[in-house]
Amino acid sequence: MTNEISVFAPAKINLFLEVTSKRADGYHNIATLFAKIAAGDNIKISARKADKTAIELKIKGPLAGGLKGDKTNLAYKAAAAFLEHFGINAECAIRLEKNIPMAAGLGGGSSDAAAVIAGLRALFNIEINAKRMKDLIKLAAGLGADVPFFLREEKYCKGEGIGEVLTPVKNNIVSPWIVLVCPKEPSPTKEAYAGLQLNKKEQILTNVSNLNKIIDSIKVGNPLEDWRSLTYNKLEDCVFKRIASVSALKKELLALGADAAMMSGSGSCVFTLVKDKLKAKEIARQAGRADGGRFICLTHFWRTRHENHGNTDSSYGGRAA
Repeated sequence: MTNEISVFAPAKINLFLEVTSKRADGYHNIATLFAKIAAGDNIKISARKADKTAIELKIKGPLAGGLKGDKTNLAYKAAAAFLEHFGINAECAIRLEKNIPMAAGLGGGSSDAAAVIAGLRALFNIEINAKRMKDLIKLAAGLGADVPFFLREEKYCKGEGIGEVLTPVKNNIVSPWIVLVCPKEPSPTKEAYAGLQLNKKEQILTNVSNLNKIIDSIKVGNPLEDWRSLTYNKLEDCVFKRIASVSALKKELLALGADAAMMSGSGSCVFTLVKDKLKAKEIARQAGRADGGRFICLTHFWRTRHENHGNTDSSYGGRAA
């Protein structure tokens, strides 16, 4: 009998991102604060043991266009890596409903990969102890730098290394409303880092200190106005020069009255933090009116493992919540 499970794959935003150094392997070390949000993709997985492994991935949804359901997809790679790691031969069918833009800095592909791993672990009743979780985190890091964060239960984590060294952050803040606005232009991670000039050592130390101040504020539940000025993303320097619409979008959202606005990850999505829901809805509406081709989503920080995107409104074509 085939087992089946449905898994929600939340997106993320980076509330802070500094690039601290370039590594010998060509990657960059970062200091960041990951935060899961209540918008994301829906995944349904069915699997049963078989003589030979066969993986089928089908993708639908408003943002499925252009995505391939083959071995190049992170969700497919995650299933293959998981089954190989545990020595399981299985027939596995994955149905992915894509609601989050790719190459937007929201971690959509990484979250899909983590959701597949979590779903298969549940389907095959694999219990997790400290050693096994460590092995899974290593497996996840091999798929992508952001995958380990999504594999963890915590909603907020400080990320170091290439993003795989994670420290959970306890959250006691009242979630502000978040408006995600993605322009038509994607921002691939590799291109976002191209031409990056590191900050001077003194500036990096100051910025990392600001990151720790944000973390302390979130831990004790300080209001948004106490830490919003500390939010920062070093990668804006590179992306704004290359994609003018992203730079213009940040200025536009601040002019519309956002309490804070910044690019997430390597972009191209710009998000706002807004205390008042009616104000957030108006910002989303106005951003949609300005450009009907944008992806716009009104959401909030992730609250529970069982919460899905039912409390999220999103659209293309300017039909904001």
